[in-house]
Amino acid sequence: MFSEIFRFTLRTPDLISGKAFAHLRQTVAQAGAVSQYFGYTTPTSFSPLPRKRHEICWVVNWAGSTDTSFLGEHLDSLSDGDATSLHCEFNDSEWSEVTKALESRVCEFAMIRLSDNTPLADEAIQKSMHKTYTDAYKLNGFTGGNWAYTSNTNSSAGALVRMTEINIPSEERRLGVYYLGWESIELHEDGTKEEAFLEELRNLGRWFGEGTGAWYAMLRRHE
Repeated sequence: MFSEIFRFTLRTPDLISGKAFAHLRQTVAQAGAVSQYFGYTTPTSFSPLPRKRHEICWVVNWAGSTDTSFLGEHLDSLSDGDATSLHCEFNDSEWSEVTKALESRVCEFAMIRLSDNTPLADEAIQKSMHKTYTDAYKLNGFTGGNWAYTSNTNSSAGALVRMTEINIPSEERRLGVYYLGWESIELHEDGTKEEAFLEELRNLGRWFGEGTGAWYAMLRRHE
C-alpha cells in the first residue's frame, strides 16, 4: 500500500466540509484511491511539530505506487500557502494496523528524523526505530498503528506538492513516520510518562535531528 499524508490550509472562507475539497476528494476516488481520511490537525503537548492554524491533514491511500502529480495543481488552487506531502509504503500485512490508527478516535502522526550523522546501517538503531512502535502496544489507550520511512523527503515538514516527485533510495531514508491510534489525547499524554514510551527514546535520542516531533488529527473517512 502507498500512503500519502498531505498538509495544507484552505483559502478563506472555504471549510473542510465545503464543496471544493469534497470535489477534490471525489476526483481522487475516481482516480483509484483505495481510501481517504481527513481532518484538522492539533499540536501534541509532547514534542509538537510546527503547524498552521486551521491546518488540514488528508491521508490518501493507493493499492500501489501511483503517480499523483496531478494533485499538485488541484491542491495549489485550494490552498492558502504551500501544500506538502509525505509518502509512505506499507506491506499488505501491515495495512490492517495502519487502518486502525487512521480510524481511531485520535490519530497521532509521530516523526523521528534521524540526524545526518546517524549510521543508518546500524542494526541496533533500526531495531530501536521499530521497537518505538511495538512498545506502544504496552500503553493504555493505544488502538493500533504502524510505521515506515518516507520515500519522497527527509523533512518532517514534507515536500512541496508542486515539486517534481523524487524517490529517496531506501538506504538513505532518515524520516520515520508513525501512524498511531489512541482512544484519547489525554491517554496518550499519560503514556508519554511511562517507561515503555521512554525507553527507546533514550536509546535513540542522541540521533534525533531537527524535525522530530508529532501532531494529532481527528480523521473521518471519505465515503
